[in-house]
Amino acid sequence: MSIAPKILLCGLIGLCLAGAPAGAMPLAYKINPNSTDIGFTVDVLGLTTCQGEFSKFSGSLTLDLDQPESSEVAVKIDAASASMEWSVATEMVLGLSYLDAEHYPELQFVSDHVTMLGDGKVRMDGTLTLRGISHGESFVADLSDRHWNKEHNAEEAEFTAIGTVHRSDYRMDQDRSTLDDRVTFTIHARLMLTEPSFNSVQVR
Repeated sequence: MSIAPKILLCGLIGLCLAGAPAGAMPLAYKINPNSTDIGFTVDVLGLTTCQGEFSKFSGSLTLDLDQPESSEVAVKIDAASASMEWSVATEMVLGLSYLDAEHYPELQFVSDHVTMLGDGKVRMDGTLTLRGISHGESFVADLSDRHWNKEHNAEEAEFTAIGTVHRSDYRMDQDRSTLDDRVTFTIHARLMLTEPSFNSVQVR
């Protein structure tokens, strides 16, 4: 996931660069779990997809409007909050062969570089730490459905960030004959501009 999270930074950059005034100071935000979903999927036998999610996570980001490549994001996820569609699958993903939540209670993603890709997309590169193993990962974020919310007198946008990691990089290489090595993380949130000038963005 990596995650990753990853991760509201990308949407915030896209919105703010659309009209932020020159010389704006870096802005700091917290990731609000109440308005954010972090999920993951893995293919099974190439025939179907198994889905899961994390319910507990926290994070913060610093957004530099003048130099977006200097922006930073840090996200922590409670490994024990992972759940899947079936209780047996949840026990498996929390167990020794996968997240091993008892011995490695946190997943963490910290960015080190942000790149504007155009068309409202941003790539965020950083380090994902999972099961005590740190590995470089990348996530791509996109903004869609930008519209004006009359009730709040502000612009809203849907924000989605996606990244794919190889579980074998983190010594989660069990069941290779049935489960794909690639795990895709998806983060979804609704962003709201608090000022028409695009100076500030909040997650709702």
